Amino acid sequence: MSEYKKRLSVFSDIKRPIPHTHHIVKYEYQLPREEMISSPDVSFEVFKPKKLHRKETKAKKGTKYLLSRNFFLLSCLVIVLLFIGYRGAKMRTRVVEDGNQGFQNISLAVQNIKASNFEDSTKAFRDAYQSFSSGTDNLFVWGGPLLNITRFIPGLSTIASGKYALEAGQHFALAGIPLTHIVEELSVSKDAYDQGEKISWLDFLASIDIPLTQAQSELEAGDNVLQKIKIDDVPEEKRDKFLSVKKNLPLLLGLLKNFDNHEFLLKELLGANGPRKYLFLLQNNQEMRATGGFIGTYALMDVENGRVKRFFVDGIFNPDGQLKENIVPPKPIQKVSATWSLHDSNWFPDFPASAEKAIFFYEKTGGPTVDGVITLTPTVMQKLLRETGPIDLPEYGFTVNSENFVTLIQDQVETKYDKEENKPKKVLADLTVLLIEKVFASQDKETFYRIANALVEGLNEKQILLYMRHEGTEALIDEAGWSGKILPTSKDYVSVIHSNINGYKTDGVIDETINHTAEISEDGSIVDTLSITRTHHGGNTPYEWWNKVNADYMRVYVPKGSVLLSTQGATWEFPSEPLDYKALGFRVDADVAKEESSITIDEKTGTRISVDADKTVFGAWVYVSPKESVTVEYRYRLPFSLDTRKMEDGGVDSYTVLYQKQSGSVGSNIVSSILFPRNMESVWQMNGNLIPYERQWKFESQLKTDVFSGIIFTHKQ
Repeated sequence: MSEYKKRLSVFSDIKRPIPHTHHIVKYEYQLPREEMISSPDVSFEVFKPKKLHRKETKAKKGTKYLLSRNFFLLSCLVIVLLFIGYRGAKMRTRVVEDGNQGFQNISLAVQNIKASNFEDSTKAFRDAYQSFSSGTDNLFVWGGPLLNITRFIPGLSTIASGKYALEAGQHFALAGIPLTHIVEELSVSKDAYDQGEKISWLDFLASIDIPLTQAQSELEAGDNVLQKIKIDDVPEEKRDKFLSVKKNLPLLLGLLKNFDNHEFLLKELLGANGPRKYLFLLQNNQEMRATGGFIGTYALMDVENGRVKRFFVDGIFNPDGQLKENIVPPKPIQKVSATWSLHDSNWFPDFPASAEKAIFFYEKTGGPTVDGVITLTPTVMQKLLRETGPIDLPEYGFTVNSENFVTLIQDQVETKYDKEENKPKKVLADLTVLLIEKVFASQDKETFYRIANALVEGLNEKQILLYMRHEGTEALIDEAGWSGKILPTSKDYVSVIHSNINGYKTDGVIDETINHTAEISEDGSIVDTLSITRTHHGGNTPYEWWNKVNADYMRVYVPKGSVLLSTQGATWEFPSEPLDYKALGFRVDADVAKEESSITIDEKTGTRISVDADKTVFGAWVYVSPKESVTVEYRYRLPFSLDTRKMEDGGVDSYTVLYQKQSGSVGSNIVSSILFPRNMESVWQMNGNLIPYERQWKFESQLKTDVFSGIIFTHKQ
């Protein structure tokens, strides 16, 4: 090596100060120190101020380091991406094949379940897991943990989405194995049921307990991974299927969680702790009553250790004819019935109260003591028929489905029943038995899931109500929100209750809109305006029972202590008693007497003001003719105010309202508004959109379930 190369230049630690000296510096770097100092060809002036240049060098060292480091990191990233790209070209085909094979195996597994080939189904799910695992392993070899980074890099997120799709597939395949076991257990139960064996649903629940937990865990994991997949990364031809899975998976998980949360209650209802006897009441919500509809049919069910021992269905007037005691009915009921009995027992909108009345009347007819009451409406029957499919009734010459159920059955009950036999409700009893058999006989996994979901939906929408006399069981029902209780509230409350009294089946063609406005004054006091508009769409239908006048005793439940200010739209009517009850020795019911003794009459409007279920109640008769609309309006002052002094001191206060739907209602439209003064401002709200210039908070909904809303105010500076 040249001596020049071995020796360092004296200027080796000095950066080039200006671009145009670049070649000179590089050339001088090769000179020995002595020659460079004496050489006449070198412009020494460029380097003369050494100290100055050394200070500049120190100031720039940090910048040079940062630039070098960033350049290094960027170079590494480029190298990594090039590496991924290189490996990707080689691995992509293999990974895609693994993924496609996995999803084909899942599809095959589902087909095997439908064909009851459970062993083959389990194998297919395992094969699917192996395929997805192979794809995941290949991806890991390709890019390893760095693949997760690609979801944030434009143009490369498809790589991460593919990884997540494979991981989700693994979880779904693992969930499929225990789900297959569950369906197999259900199939075994169904076969036993078909052969006349009284199967134990408790044994079935015990057999699926562990598989259900495993399936839920894997489905939750799969759902979490699924959320990371970008929709734009999914091939266009598969997006609809992907979105369907993404939408329906939370519903399935919700059903599994509901089952898990209420497993103890379900076991109790199935007689895990001893034999249970239930009174079923079929309430027709085409003819509304307080807890869901007119009771036209009842059933008695005996359950023990998960086995249904007996299910007997009958018309309600058969036991009513055996009533051993005369009892004074509530005054509105007296318009159509001189005595109180089982078919009118659901007078109180608080279902536990009405359920106890039903038990009382049933026992008075000579019926056995029951452990609880279960009600359901035609809406539930329609939901179940939608999932089970049509049911043939050859004895009556027709087939029932979800679309024609109401009209066919109602027509048979009202006009086409056998007049000599005189059992108009027999068709409903026959259909109920066949429908229950078809529900229990359901073997298809998807159908069974939809049936279970329909039942849960019916419970949540209060189309099914449960009441148990055992205090602990009733507490579980109440906790689940299935008790039909009138709920306690500390602030505002609205519930509109209809009792169709001789109004035929016209509630089936009535639309209702409830408009509620709470107006808050500057002093914090609140006045509510509640209007109920009922529109009758009957009149030209082919069915007589829909073309009649709707006769309704309407009660509005509001916070206890509310003061009525005005009423419009109701009918002034006070029917006289049909009998001299005192002279005839009729018994007075204590709960009815308590409610009626609290009644005061508003002289201007005839509105009855009473107390029930710890609420103030406004009651009046309302009639709607076919093709007409009627609006009833109440204005009343609430018994509480917002604390303006507290807000002026920097605190907050809230206005909340609970809209509790009537059990059995298909869902009124609700329009809710809060008007507040200029000395208040909103700091938090639920539902709806605040309109600041009009100082109004508003939302619209449908009362398929109870709705709770609220807004928090403070003082506006």
